[in-house]
This record gives sequence, structure tokens and C-alpha cells, in this order.
Amino acid sequence: MATIKNFDRTGGFNIRGFKEIKPNKIVKKEKYAKLFDILVAHTDLTQNADIIGNAEPILNTSKYSKIIYSMDLVKVTPKAEKISPFLLALLLQGDRFKKHCLGYVNGTTVLHLSKKALKEFEFPFPTSFSDLDNIAKFAERNYKLISNNMKENQKLQNLKQVLLSKYF
Repeated sequence: MATIKNFDRTGGFNIRGFKEIKPNKIVKKEKYAKLFDILVAHTDLTQNADIIGNAEPILNTSKYSKIIYSMDLVKVTPKAEKISPFLLALLLQGDRFKKHCLGYVNGTTVLHLSKKALKEFEFPFPTSFSDLDNIAKFAERNYKLISNNMKENQKLQNLKQVLLSKYF
């Protein structure tokens, strides 16, 4: 299960935040997320609102073949097919979206983000979507590169543990 612990305070997706669960009833298919889906944190326990409103694409599913996301998170998908999900992730990870979300936060100890925050955010799109093609391709290429690097790092860490336990 993806949780708010997947969100680093300084930004980025942390695979150590996954929580293993065994659902005792059927989970709606809308609650499943896959590689490169975008999750936005709607709850925050930090005092400085470090996590709330942060958007992170799932860059690594770790050892899990199916990912369910917790109620503290919301999955964001583009409504129009001409909007690249990678471009959407890039826009949502910007300071503009984070600042917008902070205006929709309530609570003192546990912060909650209003559902209106996503609905009322206006994206700065140009009149011609073709202008965005190069940016979308750049975003896709780099998110996939980051994802591959995370997988490689995970394999190397596992190999290190095996070698250390075998020889020391």
C-alpha cells in the first residue's frame, strides 16, 4: 500500500514507505495505482506542512505487483488524452501547485487538504498543446530514467546485503 510515508519531506518518492497489507474485502479498482501514476498527499502529520499537497509519480513499486493507495492520498489522472501524465506530474510537482494547496489546508495537529484544491488549480497551458510535446517527452524520458535508476539501486542494495551476510 502506498502511504504518506512514501513522500519524503524534501520531495521525492520513497519506496520504504510502502506498507504490506492483505485486504479482507474486495478493493475497488479505482483504489489501485501503477507505475508512473501520480499521487497527491491529502494528509500531513508534519508541523511545517512539508508533505501535504506534494505530488509524486510512483517511480518504483518495489517488490509489489499491485499497489493500493491509502485514504491519505489521491490519484490524479489527466482528463484529456492529449495531456501527458508525465507533463501533469511535472506541473504538479512545481512550487505553484504546492503554494496553491497550502491555501486549502485545515487542521492543527493533523493537516487535511480540501478536495477543492485539485479542482480549483488552474494549469498554465499555452493555447497550442503542440508546444508542450517537447516538454512532455523530456518529462517522460527523465521520469523513466529515474525509475530505472531506482530499480538498479534497489538491486544493488539487495546484492550488497546478500554478499555481506554470506561473507561476514
